[in-house]
Amino acid sequence: MKSPLRSTILTLGLLLAACAQTGSPPGAPSPLSSAPPGPASPAAFDVAGGKRLSADEFRRVAAGNTLDRRMANGSRLLVHIAADGSQRLKLQGVNGQTATDQGRVAFRGDRVCSSWQRINPGQETCFVYFQLGQDLVAIDLSGAMAPTRFSLLRGNPERV
Repeated sequence: MKSPLRSTILTLGLLLAACAQTGSPPGAPSPLSSAPPGPASPAAFDVAGGKRLSADEFRRVAAGNTLDRRMANGSRLLVHIAADGSQRLKLQGVNGQTATDQGRVAFRGDRVCSSWQRINPGQETCFVYFQLGQDLVAIDLSGAMAPTRFSLLRGNPERV
């Protein structure tokens, strides 16, 4: 019998693997970003048609709202960012399983840095964000994850 903690850790591992996919399948649209492979300075990134956001601009847009990513496999990633810098994550799997985490977000110049309790505990991952229409595109500055596009939901309608 699987323990709930083991299932949660396994699900969070699958979440990281899904978000870290860097290759595009044949026939997939071109990448969102011109980000160079591997770590780079924030100035090295661009998103075609997107407006780069400073950390303060990201805070004004995202604080109190929820980032929503629906993945190709049918799973869904939701991240609610509170005005006080706390954040909560919920991954909804295709078979009804869910995994959660909570952490902090820090705003540093042109970087938005996240840390989580379960995902790489205590380690920060920093991003630059672009606004693309009503969506936000996150680019991991370490180069570990492919650029990720989120819909922005007003408030916390999914009760993350």
